[in-house]
Amino acid sequence: MLKSKIFIILFLISIFCVIPSLVSAANIEKQTETLDLRTHITEDKLDTHGWKWNSQTKTLTLKNANFEVIGDQPCFTFNKNDNITVIYEGTNTLKAESKSVFYGVGSNTEGTHGSLTFKSSNNGILNLEITKVDARAGFNLGNTINYAYDLNIESGTINSKGGFWTDGTTTINGGNVNINTENMETSLGKVNGIYALVQVKITGGNVDIKSNDSAILVSGTTGSWDTKDDGVVINGGTISLSSQASNSIVVSTGILKNKNIIINGGNITLAGDYGFYTKNGSIKVYHVNSLNTNNIKKEAFKVGEGDGNEIIFAEADYSKVEEAIARANQLNKADYKDFSAVERAINAVIRGKNVLEQSEVDAMADAINDAINSLELIDKSNDPSKLDDTPKTGINNLPAIVVIVLIVSFLVISILKRKK
Repeated sequence: MLKSKIFIILFLISIFCVIPSLVSAANIEKQTETLDLRTHITEDKLDTHGWKWNSQTKTLTLKNANFEVIGDQPCFTFNKNDNITVIYEGTNTLKAESKSVFYGVGSNTEGTHGSLTFKSSNNGILNLEITKVDARAGFNLGNTINYAYDLNIESGTINSKGGFWTDGTTTINGGNVNINTENMETSLGKVNGIYALVQVKITGGNVDIKSNDSAILVSGTTGSWDTKDDGVVINGGTISLSSQASNSIVVSTGILKNKNIIINGGNITLAGDYGFYTKNGSIKVYHVNSLNTNNIKKEAFKVGEGDGNEIIFAEADYSKVEEAIARANQLNKADYKDFSAVERAINAVIRGKNVLEQSEVDAMADAINDAINSLELIDKSNDPSKLDDTPKTGINNLPAIVVIVLIVSFLVISILKRKK
């Protein structure tokens, strides 16, 4: 009975905790008009419309917001030269028709570059959607985020039906970013997952991009603000990139100027015809946690034929192999029944493997350690050389003789007493 009451109390508490958030989300009014962050003054409509804007700090807060703007207007207009932060919690649904969800305006003036930064509190979700692809100049071009200068994604979950366009750099440091443009096409062509003029950099988080064109495309630009030679930089994260188009390139750089692809970490999975490609530049692979190219149909790495274009793979890390060999060298072969398996494993080590063959190098180290762990020591307990060969003398046997004499004497005395 007591357990039943406790269960009922806990159930009621959980209901009372959930109801406020449900009521709050249900009370949010759908927004059908654009919020212009260039001119809008500070206003708090978080409880009624799901948004709050601070014009001083350039911070937009979203909580269970519901935007659906039709016609030639975006959900949000911003100045691409401002540094704007979007903080979101709850589940937010933002839809736009001909314009983008977030639409940046302004010129790419050197020294005045702004940023659009997304971060979440309480594991918020941001659902972005283009309901009608519009390829007219200045419209969405299939992108939910269009014409930002620098785009930064730090946390939370962003689900985008439509791509991202940045005139500068797109940086993903954390969170979950899911982009799908597989069924989107404009009169100008198919829609990329992330298109950037200067750079795309991924250092963490989970990134899943499904595109009918390149999942990531960094063209480069002749603009004075493009000072970076590295077009795509992957330092970490779990990344799944795919392109379903014929002769597609999953990650492409260097169309307009030299742009390198740098890989220095991450768990990467690619699917498409070609994996990494740069028309002008180099591909440099220094380190990778894992790289799955099983679904690449043609070439995983490819560079253009221009001078200086090359593919560079760093050497694999042989430190575990060296440690295993050092461990073997500390052993005395004579102490074991058969040391040949260890010697074979060491002799089987192949030098010069690159980072993409790291698993093979690690397997060499494992083979040496396994052979060492399987060694059997020689049993030396019956070894004649180990027996005590000290000469036995009368003095050495004296204690035993004394004992025998005492016993015999005792028996003789006992017999004599009985005869008396």
